[in-house]
Amino acid sequence: MTSRFFRASSGAAFSLALFSVLYLTGAGSVCAGALPAHYERDLKRFAVSTDSVVNDYYSSGLIGNGLLGAAVYKQPGDTLCWELGRSDVYDHRYGEPYTNLYSRCRLPIGKFLLPMEGGHSSLTMDLYGAEVNGTICRAGKGPVKWRTWTPAEHNVYVIEWEGQDLPAITFEPELSASPRFTYPKPYYGDPALDRYKPNPSPQIYTKGEYLVCKQPMTAGGEYTTVWTTYPAGKDKRVLVASVAYSQERTDTEKDAIRDIEAVRETTLEKTRRMHLDWWHDFYSKSYISVGEEKYDRFFWMQLYKLGSATRSDGRPIDLMGPWFHKVTPWPAIWWNLNIQLTYSPMCVIGHSELSEPLLRLLDDHVENLMKNVPAECSYPAIAIGRTSSYDCISPVTKEHGLLLWTLYYYWEYCQYTQDNTRMREKLFPLLKLAVNYYRWMLMEGEDGYLHLPKSHSPEYADAEDCNFELALLRWGCDRLTEIDRTYGTGDELLPEWERIRTKLTPYPQDAEEGMLIGKEVHLTAGHRHYSHLLMFSPLQNLSLNDPVNRELANRSINHWLGFTNGYYVGYTYSGAASMVTLMGEGDRAYGYLNTFFRKFWKFNSLYAESGPCFETPLAVLKSYTEMLLGSRGREIRVMPAVPSAWPDVRFEGLRTQGGCEVGAVRSGGVTREVTVKSLYGGRCEVWTDIPAGLLRVKASKRVKMSEGTNGAVCLEIPMGETVVLARK
Repeated sequence: MTSRFFRASSGAAFSLALFSVLYLTGAGSVCAGALPAHYERDLKRFAVSTDSVVNDYYSSGLIGNGLLGAAVYKQPGDTLCWELGRSDVYDHRYGEPYTNLYSRCRLPIGKFLLPMEGGHSSLTMDLYGAEVNGTICRAGKGPVKWRTWTPAEHNVYVIEWEGQDLPAITFEPELSASPRFTYPKPYYGDPALDRYKPNPSPQIYTKGEYLVCKQPMTAGGEYTTVWTTYPAGKDKRVLVASVAYSQERTDTEKDAIRDIEAVRETTLEKTRRMHLDWWHDFYSKSYISVGEEKYDRFFWMQLYKLGSATRSDGRPIDLMGPWFHKVTPWPAIWWNLNIQLTYSPMCVIGHSELSEPLLRLLDDHVENLMKNVPAECSYPAIAIGRTSSYDCISPVTKEHGLLLWTLYYYWEYCQYTQDNTRMREKLFPLLKLAVNYYRWMLMEGEDGYLHLPKSHSPEYADAEDCNFELALLRWGCDRLTEIDRTYGTGDELLPEWERIRTKLTPYPQDAEEGMLIGKEVHLTAGHRHYSHLLMFSPLQNLSLNDPVNRELANRSINHWLGFTNGYYVGYTYSGAASMVTLMGEGDRAYGYLNTFFRKFWKFNSLYAESGPCFETPLAVLKSYTEMLLGSRGREIRVMPAVPSAWPDVRFEGLRTQGGCEVGAVRSGGVTREVTVKSLYGGRCEVWTDIPAGLLRVKASKRVKMSEGTNGAVCLEIPMGETVVLARK
């Protein structure tokens, strides 16, 4: 095929020279179910192992298939336990006198127990095989090898164990109660907690070859665990189990038995092949290597957790994902940072489909979101409070912008996937309703500006004109105006959004401290949230390409992180890393992320603040990818903040807001090649650190090219075509 090489000259023009060469496809493109050799090598290399399982949920081995999950670790008494979870098993009591964290919360299921008989067991999380395995060394007896996995295409758990004189696996149900009720210490209390009663005791019985644990719920319905064991050759046994759930039916054991029988009819061997095919296709979408083991392993571990936690047709991820741990005060969805950070990296890593459950949740629950708004609100509006179940019922108290913050990631999904229909027909109406809630609260002051009443900056203090709220309202009005103009909607509220953009009060700030919490409210102690700095990242209301904004951001970040008595947590440092990445400060971003790894990294890469919190490692993943690839609209910045510690970098299949798939190779501290594939067709503007005089661009004749601003290369790429930018 005839291609063109464009060589950027040192002047304003590009010299065009024709060459006859083979056109190369974009990086990261592989066949379904297949893995390139370097993907396979890394996945096998980064298996996580320990010689001895310990009694620690955060040192457990994790398995999951988007609905079912289990954490494998040691129980007191030298027993391996599988703590079971199913992500949609929520209580559903309405009209109760206590909060939704007791009445509509995640519920425990139970544990499978395998005695180690006075011995100990190794444990390996095998990322390539999407399983956990180990060997029990028993005192005075032969070893027991075990393996466990949740088939990607079937809703069951599988436990295989082999050896002589095998111990039996038993099931122990948990008390069906809110984890806040059973938490070791009172957590924030509840005025009606003394009236809380757990769900009734389970019924355990045998049905043919199946053992059944049926757990009724006070509000109706049940969840049921069913399992069976059978021999699988000499000295080997297999346990297959499932958990079924319904808020209405009381015959859910039929569903669980059907799931188990589907696997047995398929055969375990074929089920295993399907499992590996699914996982290898999932892994094949993107690749990152920066030559530093903890970061490279971290990337694959997050992909494994995401593939375990959700599916495009599944449920959104709450704070526990498909797993469950009874020692937690967080048995629900948290909307004041957590769900937003959880969904922040999905699109850039090539898995936008994993965002669809969250978008669908919002699309399908507009009526409940409207009920969350105070009855006196004079406009049709939507909002959400701090916590909810999957019903989205959570009346707003004093944090008003939580839904609007979530809609930022809805907007990003539309940007990355170039889903114009969804942008116009789904997101636009939601944004209108979310901004309407603010319209009702706005007041015009004597200074001529529009102001917001007292609200709460998560999770710090109350203030008028909270920077948290102002940033989100500005962003919402900007997007509504942009969407209306792009699609020619001609909405009657366009003049109102423009009025708000023009007259909204400036961000409260201080000459020494930078951004304040709100009007006359200063940050006087270390604060884990960076909600008062959302205008820098992720919203980018204030561009950090502007020197004035950069100085303000630096002042704000330094003050925020400058307290010796600071309460800083893992996502504190991911937020800081994202902000300085937008300034191009790779070494500084690297320092912040290293603080996360040094202080908060766990064996299985879960994260804890009093209980499991799914969001923080995902926030770190987003910050990590931003150092390698940044995008805003049609702008693409390749390796904008790579630290000096990473001279050799390779990534493939990362995505941009303009709908491109990008790969790049850097060696010896120098970017060698960048590939840009347009998945939907259109224009993009690409910045690299390849000097213009050394840049060669290879593309087909159908690609149009021109010089952009500040050394960028403007490309008009037809859908499906790839452009290669290479150093001579």
